[in-house]
Amino acid sequence: MSDTTANTEAAPAVAPAVENVQTEVQTEAVEAPVAEAAPAAEEAPKTEDASKQEEKKPEATKSIDRADFKNNRKLDPSTQPVTDDPGKIRNQVEFYFSDSNLPTDKFMWETTGGVENKPVSLKTICSFKRMQMFQPYSAVVAALKESALLEVSGEEGQETVKRKKAYTSSSDAQRARLAASVYVKGFGEEGGSTQFDIEAFFTKFGQVNLVKLRRTEQNEFKGSVFVEFKTEDEANAFVALNPAPKWQDQELVIKKKKDYLDEKTQLIKEGKMEPGASKKKIFFEGSIKGADRGRGRGGRSGGDKGDWKSRRDNDQRNGFKGGRGRGRGGRGGRGGRGGRDNRDRNNDNNNNKRAREDDGDKSAEPAAKKVDTKAEQQ
Repeated sequence: MSDTTANTEAAPAVAPAVENVQTEVQTEAVEAPVAEAAPAAEEAPKTEDASKQEEKKPEATKSIDRADFKNNRKLDPSTQPVTDDPGKIRNQVEFYFSDSNLPTDKFMWETTGGVENKPVSLKTICSFKRMQMFQPYSAVVAALKESALLEVSGEEGQETVKRKKAYTSSSDAQRARLAASVYVKGFGEEGGSTQFDIEAFFTKFGQVNLVKLRRTEQNEFKGSVFVEFKTEDEANAFVALNPAPKWQDQELVIKKKKDYLDEKTQLIKEGKMEPGASKKKIFFEGSIKGADRGRGRGGRSGGDKGDWKSRRDNDQRNGFKGGRGRGRGGRGGRGGRGGRDNRDRNNDNNNNKRAREDDGDKSAEPAAKKVDTKAEQQ
């Protein structure tokens, strides 16, 4: 389950239910042993002062591509072995069409028409980065013909695929997915197999619908994830584990996603945290959510970005009720609610699917982020 971008490939899938997130069971990549370097000829012994200075050397800073933020995603499907495993194939493709991914995946939503449930060319699906590990094409066709969620039709070599039951928007289903989601932090920096490794980690604790790597506006991995389990009970059981699970011997911060979001909201209300300045727009069910609506008459540029405490105090006096800060700019003011967190959005061979988040950006291409989505507060 990867982040969802316009690239349906890199996303993890979900279990073959309406909320499918694929999570491939992936053994942790083992680093090849490094050959011992030959001793340097007559190397002068280091003085104590020199050794101390060496210890104080700062770690090399991470390379950030500021020209194209998409390059800051490190997902590399080529780190995974090529397979024709039908369970893994089904989990991945079902994830793309699942309730956990479809409404937030711009490419898939527009290609299927959302509730219209239009068929999609299977060759288009197979062009996604994450699908390229599944070979040959005939194995993909055979696996999907056994899917409980999808149906395959069309002539040989020209197959199309769609959901057996069209997507239906449901506030209750959205609330249920939030209740089944957790926030976990402590995963360090991202590598080519990180998405796969984290997906495999969580499948040990239940059926996973989605694993979303959280990212900054520059698409850098924050070291934290949102994980959607199949049920609320599985999410609660994971949070209650004692001792708490660790990631590569590192302790993790673990809590329910709703608790995490509520804590951040409260800190903002109390003035202990500045609201995020992210302008990233979030796609959900065909609409753009979380777009800036401007402040007062001058739109977003008309307000003082540093005066957020005054606006907060104002809101507190008004009880944080809707319609705040409208003034002459109509809906200007503070910009309404600021959108919803719709990115609640990896494998036991057949039970889990992965998120699409890290498939790359396919918004403008025929291959599906994830998405990687809006940048949430750390």
